[in-house]
Amino acid sequence: MTQSNDAVADQTKQATAQTEHGRADGAPELLHFDETETDLSALKWIDAPGILVFWVLAVVVFLQFFTRYVLNDSLAWTEEVARYLLILVCFLGAITATRRGAHITLEFLMRMVPPRLAKALTVLSQTITLGFFASMTWIGIELTQKTRQKMISLPIPKAWIYTICVVALGLMAFYSAIWLWRRLRQSPEDLVRSLDDHLPTD
Repeated sequence: MTQSNDAVADQTKQATAQTEHGRADGAPELLHFDETETDLSALKWIDAPGILVFWVLAVVVFLQFFTRYVLNDSLAWTEEVARYLLILVCFLGAITATRRGAHITLEFLMRMVPPRLAKALTVLSQTITLGFFASMTWIGIELTQKTRQKMISLPIPKAWIYTICVVALGLMAFYSAIWLWRRLRQSPEDLVRSLDDHLPTD
């Protein structure tokens, strides 16, 4: 009888004991926060404009929400400015993706074919990518030169927005050329092994 009472007492203590996470022993962990620090070592100076524009966009969107739903007097320029800032975030962010070789690719296909064919397909893909970015840069330059319009809500020429997009496309073409050169120098076996190694290109 004494042993039974001791067992019940032990179970009660275990049920009420608190762990270092502040929950009872044996209770399911419903919420867990990952305390892993964000690795910013891969960021370069070329990534700074995209990060800056992203935070400016966040501030503008907050102003739009606050003035419309709190003050009931929306700032007219916030919607148009937010639209163009979102475009710039996409283009500037694509520079980082191109520099790191992080654009979406069908890597599983490269693992299913022989290494020589995988290298040929990769080089072909990089060549098409380079040609696309280069042609879009040229078209963007022509479009920028012909643009004389200004933003509706602010006296800012749209050519400024297009110029940033053209510079971004030019940088994407530059980094695509670097990746093409690196792929050409790799052996077929090394290329297949490095599909998951999206290393930054300085």
